[in-house]
Formats: sequence, structure tokens, C-alpha cells
Amino acid sequence: MRRRFALILSVLPVMLFPRSGNPAPVGTEIDAPERLQTLVREATCAEASATSSAKLNGTSLSGVLSGSTAAGTIFYVSPDGKDSWSGRLPIADQQGGDGPFASIERARDAAREKGGTNTIALGKGDYYLTQPIVFDARDAGLILTARCNEAPILHGGPRVRDWGQQADGRWTAPLKLPPDEGVGDLFVNGIRQTRARFPNAPADGDPRKGWLFAAKCNPAIDMREGNTRFCFHAGDLPAMGDTSGLGVDIVGGYQPGSQWGNDTLPVVSIDAAHRTVNTKGTGYFFTAEGSRYFLTGAKALLDAPGEWWYDLAAGELHYIPVDQSLPDSVVVAGTLPTFFKLDGANGMVVSGLEFRDGAPDGSGKFYTETRGFGAIRIEHAAGVKIVGNSIDNVGVGVHVTESKDALIVGNVIADVAGNGIYVGTNYGTFGKSNGARILSNHLHDIGKVYIETAGIWFQAADNVRIADNLIENTAQFGITGGSLWGSNDAVYNAIIEHNVIHNANQQTADGGAIKMMGEQGNPLNSIIRSNLVTGTGHLMNRADGTFWPPGYENTSEWPSPISWAIYTDGKASGLRIEGNTLSGNVTAIGINGGWSNLVVGNVITGGSGAAFRVDDSTGRGWRPPWASPNRIEGNTVSIDSSGGLAAYVYAPDHGPGYVQFAHNRYIGNLNDKSFRISPGIMRSGEFGSLLDLQKAGGDTGSVVVPAE
Repeated sequence: MRRRFALILSVLPVMLFPRSGNPAPVGTEIDAPERLQTLVREATCAEASATSSAKLNGTSLSGVLSGSTAAGTIFYVSPDGKDSWSGRLPIADQQGGDGPFASIERARDAAREKGGTNTIALGKGDYYLTQPIVFDARDAGLILTARCNEAPILHGGPRVRDWGQQADGRWTAPLKLPPDEGVGDLFVNGIRQTRARFPNAPADGDPRKGWLFAAKCNPAIDMREGNTRFCFHAGDLPAMGDTSGLGVDIVGGYQPGSQWGNDTLPVVSIDAAHRTVNTKGTGYFFTAEGSRYFLTGAKALLDAPGEWWYDLAAGELHYIPVDQSLPDSVVVAGTLPTFFKLDGANGMVVSGLEFRDGAPDGSGKFYTETRGFGAIRIEHAAGVKIVGNSIDNVGVGVHVTESKDALIVGNVIADVAGNGIYVGTNYGTFGKSNGARILSNHLHDIGKVYIETAGIWFQAADNVRIADNLIENTAQFGITGGSLWGSNDAVYNAIIEHNVIHNANQQTADGGAIKMMGEQGNPLNSIIRSNLVTGTGHLMNRADGTFWPPGYENTSEWPSPISWAIYTDGKASGLRIEGNTLSGNVTAIGINGGWSNLVVGNVITGGSGAAFRVDDSTGRGWRPPWASPNRIEGNTVSIDSSGGLAAYVYAPDHGPGYVQFAHNRYIGNLNDKSFRISPGIMRSGEFGSLLDLQKAGGDTGSVVVPAE
């Protein structure tokens, strides 16, 4: 989980010194995100002195944590404490008559009784939560933090004990849960195990393995029915006498071979005679021939090491261990998607804690409230600070909704089922979350269950600043923002800068490292600048179940995988994309549907697809009075293969006035097919050289120079 980042610091030293202009020495051995997290914890721990925050001087967090150190009365909590004690001592006294509280709830209530701004300090050890802990307006200004140099760990469910081995090699343990509750995930020694599934998960973790592929329905079904049923090939599914608890994890789209959506849907029934799976679908999700899927959650599917199944009626957990050390392992049943809920708790601080082993809920489809949850969930609050925490193996790391001026700083968020950080709104009320600052976090391995997710996702949030974050290995997006529902969740004046994003879009057919949406149909007035993006990929299968190779792009094919390092979508307009370094991605920069965007001063190298891709499709027929052409100018582009496209423009509705190229510097393997422009304005036809484009008036002042 913790990695060395000497190379990052030598290439782009923004994680620690983003505005100093002084590169870190090549080969510097430093864990940049973890160093910042340590400094944040030291500045905000319970016994921190007023000078602790000075340790952050000279880093990207200088000055952002003033006023966050301990204040008022400190109430201590420990796994060894008692709620009958006063909570005023960090450890039990010699007589054993007083000491810390045992529960966070008791400390919260004591702080409320005391009044004023107080601190709850958690001591080292494991805290197994059985229900979310709720903070409200009575807890305004409360600081919930760790004792200095101690590591409290909060688990999102009970520890499972009393395992017994059965004759068939499976192990079982008693686990009584309320009727409306279940086990979302199972963790053994901090590692997420696999809910019983078919086909089994690939042992080597290859994302192209372990799938079935939907068949063409005969007779055909209406496209709109594809969200409630799909067909399977003869012999694909095992006999299923009991389908209770059965679900399907499916990646699909509305036409054969397209995969633009993902969800986990309950299975209603399986019609073996017509080879049809009937699901409880959503209003958004569709399936078609070639949609890939696996079944999960039924007892009959429990057959491989690492798989588990929970029998709610019997109150019993079933598990096939990977090895025989199970009785000595720490096993946690993840039952809680939310650990802390801060509802109206203005100015509250959560710092220096570790959250882990929660339920995976929290990142579902558009137009639903399944995004609600979050290990730390903030609602209707102002000035909350989430700083220096570790959040692992949960559904969503931090969720902010209809709250302003949230500060999310120096956290490590990893192996989450859905989004790492979500800042936005509730569908229906559409209150905004303005003024959020998301700074110097390390987010990695994002979207382990729900792949339509992001390291950072924001909407209905103006004046947001997202800076100096390290984001790695995401299922779809590194950072995505903007409106999905028009003016209701529009975003304005966002700044996305100095972030490092590696290996985004590893699981989907259409995604990228940084994306902005603009369904509200007016300028976002936002900036994407000085980010480093590498390794953005894609994953998409054809209708026959074979996969396109990594990095593949063919602008003449549809459906076909699409992958962007940075792009705008859905009428997103008025964006400045400036000074980014984009290396080893597929498409580097894309504009889809919007106007008045400026792409300037970026450096693009090592891409397998087009350097620039411009499409008017999501804005077809739309040209508002304020619209001016998109401009792509002053960029440096290296074309490393003879078939590489410098630019692909497809704008039949808006014609050549949709985009202007100027003063770009192209290096390497350009030829008479390096520019593909539609409608055809070049005398050479749809494909042409830079000179052909210039003669047609589509470019001014750009040059081609030979590779060194």
C-alpha cells in the first residue's frame, strides 16, 4: 500500500513543494503522501502544541490547518476503558477506579454536557463499531482525533470469532445480525475476501478473466427492457435451485458490444427454458449482447478458497479459507457503510484515525441515492476538516453533501468499493457543496466493486480546489466533476491543479484521468492545470467476449473503447486546460460537445491514440450566443508511431468553426494522414498533413520538427 515516489518527485515535485519551482533532487527517497499525513497527524493530535502546525511550513499544506489543534477539555477513549469512568484520564489510574471511556458515543455525550469546543482523543487499539456514530449541531467545533503517537483503528463491523471447521473443508462461525442488516464484505487480516461467485475470480487478478458474456436474445427484446433482463448462452450457468440472495455484477450498454455502465443488480429469477436472467434493474442501466457479468451471493456458488457466504436466517457465516491459519486470523464482517455521520456539525475536525473494513455500499447509478453513505459522511455542515486519516476497505472514503467549505487534507484512501472522495448533493434537493478544498491526499485502488467511480468526484460544488493529490489505479476516473442533471448540479470556478494521476480507467470502456461535465449548458469558468497524467487505459470486450488490446484506439470503429487523459463532456464549456504533462496515455486531450475551451501549453508524449480528439456529438445542434471556437494552441506533442494521429476532429454539425489549432509544436512521426478532420475541409480529403490543414485554414503557425 505504501510506495516510494522518488521518481514522481524528480519529474514533478508538486506533492511537497508545488509552487516553489525548485525540483527535488533525483533519487530522493521519500514517501511524499505519507510524510504529509504524518505531519498532519502531528499537527492535529490531541496533545499537539500550538507550534506543531509549523512543521507544515514549506509544504503544500502551509497554513491550511491553523486552529485545528486541541482545544477545551480532552475526553479520552480506549478499548480498555469503561463508560462509567470520567473519561478525563488517558489510561486507568492505579486503583482502577477511573480512566478513559470505552466508547466514542459516551465521549461525545460528555463533550456535549461540558459545552464549548472540546476534544475527543482516541488511544491505540481496535474499535469495532456496530452502528454509525452521529454528530450534529451540538458537536460544532468538536475535535475527534488520535492521541499523539498512537494509532486507533475503527472497524466497520464486528470481529468474527469461534470458527469451526466442517467436514467438507468449509469453516463456519456464528454471526447474529438484525433482520435488515447483512454482511457487505468480509476481511481477513485486513484483506477483502470474495463473496461467493460464478465464475470464480481469477487467481492472477487479470480483469479480463472471470466473466460470462450475455447472449443475443431470441426473440429480441426491446432496448428499454435491457435494464431488467438479459440472455445467456446455453451451458453458461450452473443449475440454481435456490436463487435467494443472488445478484449479478454486470458491465453493459444499450447496444451489442457497448459497455458504458456497471452495477450490481438483484436477480429476481432465472428462466432456464428461455435462457433469460430477470433482474431488479434501474432506470438508467441497460444490457445487451456481449455485456459481461458474473453471478454472486448465493450459497450454491461457494466453492473456492477466499469465498464467503452469509446465512442471515441462521445467523451463520460460511467461509473457505485461503490457508489453515484462520483460527489465528483477525476476521471482520463489514456491516457499516458509514462509520461517522456529521449532520450539521459545523467546524468539526476528524484527524489521525484509521477507518477500515466497512460495507461496500455507496457508488451506484445516476438518479439514485445509492451514493449516500461514505465511511465519513458530512451533511448540511460548514467548515468540517477531515485531515490525516487512513481509510481502507470501505464503500466510499469521504462523502460530502450539501455542505460548504469542507477541507479534506493529507488522507490516505485505498481499496474502496466506490468513490474515494465525493463532494456534491442529494438528488431532488440539489443543495450545493461550495468551497471544498481537497489537498495532498493519496488515493489508490479505487472502484473495487463499482467501476463507474473516481478517486475524487464532485458536482453541485462551486469554487472547489483539488490540488497536490496523488491518485493511482482507478477503475474509471482519477478526478471527475461537473453536472449530470443540468443547472441543478452545475459546477463553476473549479481549480484542478498539481495532481499526479497514474493508471486511471483500468476497468471501463469510456473514462479517463480528469473529466469535466457541463450539462447545465453555460461556461464552467474552470481550470485544469499543471497536472501529471500517465498510464490511462481502458477495458472493453467485443460482443463475442474477446477484448480489445491495451491502448487500442481506432477512430473508424464503433462501438470501440475510448480513453482520455483529460477531457470535457456533455457541453462542458469555458475550461482552460493548461500546462499539463500527459505521457503514456491513449487519447491525451478531448473535447466533446462544448464551446470556448482553451487547450494551451500542454506537453504530450507516448500516447497510443490521438493527441487531440474533438467531437461535437454531446452538443450537436447547440450553439449558444456566447459560443466561440475551441482553441488548441501552444502545445508540444510527440508522435511516437507512424500511425499515430495528431488530431481527430469530428464535427459535422458545427463544421470547421468548432475548433481552431495554432502554434503547436509537433515532434516525430507525422505524415500525410496525421490529421483526420470531418467534415472534410482539406483538399486531401478526410485525412491530411499539417500543411493540408493549414492550407484549409484550420491551423495557424504550428510546426513539425524531427525527433531527436
